[in-house]
Amino acid sequence: MKKLIWLILFVFLIPNVFATEYVNINVRAAYTNPYPVEPGKNLVLALEISNTGNDDAKNVIVELEPSFPFTLLEKSQKSLETLYPGNTRIVEYDLFIDSSAVSGVYKIPVKVSFDHNSFKQDVEVRVQGIPEFKLLGMKSQTISPGDQATISVEIANVGTGKAKRASATFSSESEYIKPILGGGNVYIGEFKPEEKREIEFKILASSDSEYGVYTGTVTLTYEDESGNRSSTSFDVGILISGEPKFQIVKVSADSETNRLSVEISNTGTAEAKAITGKLIVNNKTFDVVYVTSVKIDKHTTLRFNLPNARAGKLMLSYEGPDNKKYSQTEIITWSFIPTRIPSWAWVLVIVVIGVAVWKRKTLLHIFKKKK
Repeated sequence: MKKLIWLILFVFLIPNVFATEYVNINVRAAYTNPYPVEPGKNLVLALEISNTGNDDAKNVIVELEPSFPFTLLEKSQKSLETLYPGNTRIVEYDLFIDSSAVSGVYKIPVKVSFDHNSFKQDVEVRVQGIPEFKLLGMKSQTISPGDQATISVEIANVGTGKAKRASATFSSESEYIKPILGGGNVYIGEFKPEEKREIEFKILASSDSEYGVYTGTVTLTYEDESGNRSSTSFDVGILISGEPKFQIVKVSADSETNRLSVEISNTGTAEAKAITGKLIVNNKTFDVVYVTSVKIDKHTTLRFNLPNARAGKLMLSYEGPDNKKYSQTEIITWSFIPTRIPSWAWVLVIVVIGVAVWKRKTLLHIFKKKK
């Protein structure tokens, strides 16, 4: 029985007698703030230092050894006087990551020294850029009322991250500007940082639209590298220009007032301004008149001095939207209106007739008496 007791004591006590004390330090990245880390921004990297051994670790020095694209913003060494067995400590470092860094997982070496021992271990930091978009410009064809046209917008990804499954949509609250069927939705796909894309949309300008700038919206919808859905919108202006054009409605000549009247109508798609009308007779300028403006579907009458002729040319020059200049020449003919009898002449005629009738009646009466 005594032998059995001594055997049990030997089994349990001998390992403790010969057991060695040791320190086992582990290092890992506890967290980053923010997460994930964005290129071109500051961050805090927290390291978790733990002692899984059975002895104290004294004079522990933790040294971060980052390289490009990371820059350390403080001293690289952090000191821990004693790290007891089973104990865990957190140390933090302020860093900056260069804006040129691409998305991915980066390894940063950490050197740990304690007593007379040292080792190196890598910690991992996840870097993920964020897409950001900017409207660089817009181009469009000359659009007149009733026209179909293509507008083109240039967009750049000025952010640090890649956009996935990106698509662009054009819309307008104006009833005068509408996309043509599928022409208002364009699939882009992948949109990388520093990449530029020219996106085209097909639109229709209503025939009822007038000269002016109409507002539209381009919306870019995409996913970031983590699969989060986002969108960015840009307001764009669409110019409906149109152009004025005149049609001759009526030409009349009045010899009594010595005036030639030419009625013209603006049948174009924009207001005409600074209108000059020249009457050309026998290849010479006979008279010139001016009109300030004529709106769409409106009339005006040009009144010239009446030439001694029955035909000539009407030369019109005028300005349209954005002060663009236009001109047109039309051949015109006219007939003279017969000279009207003045009202006083009619009175005289009536008086003369009345007198003649009275005299006739008087003569007849005298003649009857004589009989």
